[in-house]
Amino acid sequence: MIQKNKIQFFLYSIFSGILLVFGWPTSGNPIFLFIAFIPLLYIEDCLNHSFFYIFIFSFITFLTWNAISTSWLSYAKRTNGIFAIEAYLIPILINSFFMSTVFTCYSCIKKYTKSKKIGYVFLVCLWILFEKMHLEWELSWPWLNLGNGFSNHIEWIQWYEYTGTLGGSIWIWIVNIVFIESILEYKKNKNIVFFYKKIFFNIAQIFFLIFVSNIIYIKYECKKYEKYVDTLILQPNIDPYYQKYKISTNKLILKLKKLIDKKISKKSIIIIAPETTFPGNGNKISTKNISKNRIISVFIDYLKKKSPNTVFITGMELYTLYKKNNSKTTVPNNTKWVDIFNSVIQIGTNENIEYHHKSKLVPAVETFPYKKIFFPILGNILLNFGGTVMELGKQDYPSVFKHPYLGIKIAPIICYESVFGEYVSNFFKKNAELMVIITNDGWWGSSEGHKQHMFYARLRAIENRKYIARSANTGISCCINEKGEIISSIPYGIEGILYNRIYLNKKKTFYIKHGDFIAKISLLTTIIILLYTVIYKIYIIKKI
Repeated sequence: MIQKNKIQFFLYSIFSGILLVFGWPTSGNPIFLFIAFIPLLYIEDCLNHSFFYIFIFSFITFLTWNAISTSWLSYAKRTNGIFAIEAYLIPILINSFFMSTVFTCYSCIKKYTKSKKIGYVFLVCLWILFEKMHLEWELSWPWLNLGNGFSNHIEWIQWYEYTGTLGGSIWIWIVNIVFIESILEYKKNKNIVFFYKKIFFNIAQIFFLIFVSNIIYIKYECKKYEKYVDTLILQPNIDPYYQKYKISTNKLILKLKKLIDKKISKKSIIIIAPETTFPGNGNKISTKNISKNRIISVFIDYLKKKSPNTVFITGMELYTLYKKNNSKTTVPNNTKWVDIFNSVIQIGTNENIEYHHKSKLVPAVETFPYKKIFFPILGNILLNFGGTVMELGKQDYPSVFKHPYLGIKIAPIICYESVFGEYVSNFFKKNAELMVIITNDGWWGSSEGHKQHMFYARLRAIENRKYIARSANTGISCCINEKGEIISSIPYGIEGILYNRIYLNKKKTFYIKHGDFIAKISLLTTIIILLYTVIYKIYIIKKI
């Protein structure tokens, strides 16, 4: 059976992967995600628990999806200008391996419990735990978490303010499972009426949730709250490979001032510049006596002259020296140790400088995952591209900025952090009223990468029902409202500014309060199924 149908199964597995690609943002339509797993689930049923082949064919499906949907990773370059092919191959291979392992485990449970229903529940729960793992562990790569697939159709998922993206992942799996069960039952019983009923019911389920979401979307008003703030978003459009780390600090300051001068006034506003804007090719900035740093002093004086009640939020590379070896990067500097941070900093005229260090670091670019295990094997190869060759320090808790003149609280999010739903919601547990995202998306050229990254930010707006001001160095700078709508934007590769009024609120959505509660339910269910499987096997063995 397997030998006879190898080519057929191979084509089915490729087809399943292609359907996932067709459903993925930004160009895809998520309607394809509701049927994408049908060929793969059909293969699993036909293979009759031949776990080796189930793993192989599922790996082909997931490799196809990963390889095409994140092909933009291949644009990443090393510091010497050579394309870093490992920045593309390692994520797609590892992620495909884990996805295939999850799918194979589902087949094992289905076999040992002799129950399709238990198997399907296990598949959904284990997949949710896999996605949650990607949001928490050092090899984090949640880019292809299924719930992200609706980021270009925000009208469909307004209920993310309750479930987060994990709700979308469950939705996709349930619809696919009902479809494949309808097909398999028809194949067995040839009852066309029953088949059409189940198909119609499943399609109705899809459109019912879309209808409910659209009702929420239409009725939800982005209220013109009494409390608001005007924001000036900068997009300097500096090439990250050939200009960003070569341009002098003085030229950077002049470039930023010219952009700010286009719209600044005496009115109290927030000015936002991108990730790692400073120091250019100058020395990194110490956290010790930070207000005395020359760059910061220049902007304090500038604001005092131009707009005394305004704050300037920008990305900076900071460092902290230690007398003892307690740094996370453990890089010796004579008799001291240093942590280098990718940070966001708020500058005001009162010299009370606030900063937040990036917490969710990009694996292999900003941090070495499980260094003790992999460093002896790989050396520094993983950190030798993307603008840095040193592992960064990180902050383990969210810092909320407070505007010293308006009293509003701001959630400062740096680049990759904006992909992590529950992490972002933690800022709003601390009563943040709007979200500022700073990023630098030019590493991958004019590809799908920077578009997907911006689209994922829309999910955070829905989950938390907060406005977003997003500043990209090279990417898409934009303003996003509480419904995930893009109010205004600057396209990739264009230098410019955006001036928008951001409305504020302190309300806490269900998701802010409870986070990824679906993952907790999935964990409990998975444990119960595993215990049931073990007990069931023992019982059967004793019976025999």
